Amino acid sequence: MIGPEAVLRGKILIVDDQDANLMLLERTLAGAGYEDLALTMDPREVVALHQAHHYDLILLDLMMPGMDGFEVMEGLKAIEQDGYLPVLVITAQPEHKLRALKAGAKDFLGKPLDLAEVVTRVYNMLEVRLLHLEARRLNAQVAAEQQLQRQLEGALQEALARAARGAGEPLGLVARSPAMRKLVDLARRVAQVDATVLLTGESGSGKERIARFLHEASGRAAGPFIAVNCGAIAETLLESELFGHARGAFSGATQDRPGLFEAADHGTLLLDEIGEVSPGMQVKLLRALQEREVRRVGENRSRPVDVRILAATNRDLAREIAAGAFRQDLFYRLNVIALRVPPLRERGEDLLPLARMLLADAALRMKRKVSAFAPEAADQLVRYPWPGNVRELENAMARAAALSLPGAVRVELLDLPEEVRQASPRPALNPGTVLPLEDVEKQHILAALALNGGNQTRTAAQLGIGLATLYRRLKRYGLIGR
Repeated sequence: MIGPEAVLRGKILIVDDQDANLMLLERTLAGAGYEDLALTMDPREVVALHQAHHYDLILLDLMMPGMDGFEVMEGLKAIEQDGYLPVLVITAQPEHKLRALKAGAKDFLGKPLDLAEVVTRVYNMLEVRLLHLEARRLNAQVAAEQQLQRQLEGALQEALARAARGAGEPLGLVARSPAMRKLVDLARRVAQVDATVLLTGESGSGKERIARFLHEASGRAAGPFIAVNCGAIAETLLESELFGHARGAFSGATQDRPGLFEAADHGTLLLDEIGEVSPGMQVKLLRALQEREVRRVGENRSRPVDVRILAATNRDLAREIAAGAFRQDLFYRLNVIALRVPPLRERGEDLLPLARMLLADAALRMKRKVSAFAPEAADQLVRYPWPGNVRELENAMARAAALSLPGAVRVELLDLPEEVRQASPRPALNPGTVLPLEDVEKQHILAALALNGGNQTRTAAQLGIGLATLYRRLKRYGLIGR
C-alpha cells in the first residue's frame, strides 16, 4: 500500500494563467506537506515540462489564452507511453467537466475553489497514480522474471535432452540401439537430397519425429514444416485441406483459402497415415506430386508449389496394393526412399535413456523434480513390451511425473501404469536356441543397468568388474556414444 510519505513526495505541476490562483494553490499544497511543486502560466510549456520532469499530477486550468486545457491534454496524450493521463482539471463551466473526463482527465475541481476539497482530491489522485506506477513496475518485474524462467527452463530442457541422448544424437531422438543408429545415419544422408521419403513403422514409433529431423537437417529447414493426418480428416474435406478452395466452391466457402501444399511452399509437407487416403483422393495426390502444382477446389487454374513431400504409414502398402486399396503408381511416387522406424521393442538400448528424456520433459512441464527411476521401476520398464511404442512410453512418463510427490526425485513402481507394473519377464529361449556370448553379455549388462537405475558405478560393482571395464563394454556394444 502507498503510504502518506510517498504521496507527499509526489511531483506536482500547477498550470493557470492567473498569478493569484497559482499562488493560492501553491500555498495550499505546500501547507498540506507537498514539497515538489512547479508552476507555469504558459500552457504551451506543459508538454515539454512533463517530458523533462515526469510529473505525478498536473493541476490544469481549462480556460487559458493561447492554448486551452483540452489542447494541452491532446499534447500530453501523445507523449504518455502507458496511456495514463495524470491530469486534475480546474473549471468554472459545468458543461466542461464531462468533456474533460472524456478527453482523458482523471478528475476535476470546480470554481470557486474549495481548498479543503483541493487537498483531498490531490491526495487521492496522487495515491492512485503512485499505485498505477507501482503496478506497472511489478508487472514489468513479473514479465522479466517469467521471461528469465522460460529461458532457464528452455536451457534446462535442452541440457536434460542432451544428457539423455548419446553423442551424435539429434535433439528429440535417442539412438543408442543399432537399429536407431542405422536409421539416424541414413536419415542424415537422405535429408540432404530433396527426394520424397516414405516412412513406415508401427503406430507411435516416432515417424513424425524422424520426419521433423529430415526437415531440420535439410536445406529447407528455414521453411515451414507442416504435418497433416490424412486419416483424421473426412474424405470430403481432405481435398480442400490439402489443395485449398476458391470462394463459393461449396457451402461455407466464403473466401479464397490456400491449402497445406501452398502453406508448406519452400518447406516440407508430411502426409501422415497416407494409407488411409481414398482411391479418388490418391489420383489427385498423384497428379500434384507429378506436376508439382495444385488446383484449388472450384478453380480452373493450377498453382506451382515447391514442397518436399514426406509420407508416413503404419500399413503394409504392398498388401494394400495387392488388395486394390492403394494405387501402385502413387506408391512408387512416394517410395523413392524408404525409411523404416523400428518399434520400441527392437530398441532395448534406447528404452531407459528415452524414458529419462521424456520424464525430464514431463517433469519440467509439471514442475516436478523426478529425473530417475527406482530399480524396480526401471526393471519393469525394460520388461514391458510397449505395444504403443514411444507414444505409450511418453504417456507413461507424463503419468509418472504427475503422480510423483512434489519433492520426489525418482519414479517409483507405483507411479507406473498397471500394465507396466504387471509385465512378466521376457520369454525364455526356445529349447535348442543359443545366442552368441556377446549378445548374452550385452543383455545381462542392460538388465543390470536397469536394476541400478542406470548408475554405472553400482552396476560395475554388482557385476564384479571395474568401472573402466564396464565403460569399455558399453562402448563396444554401442550402449554409449563413441
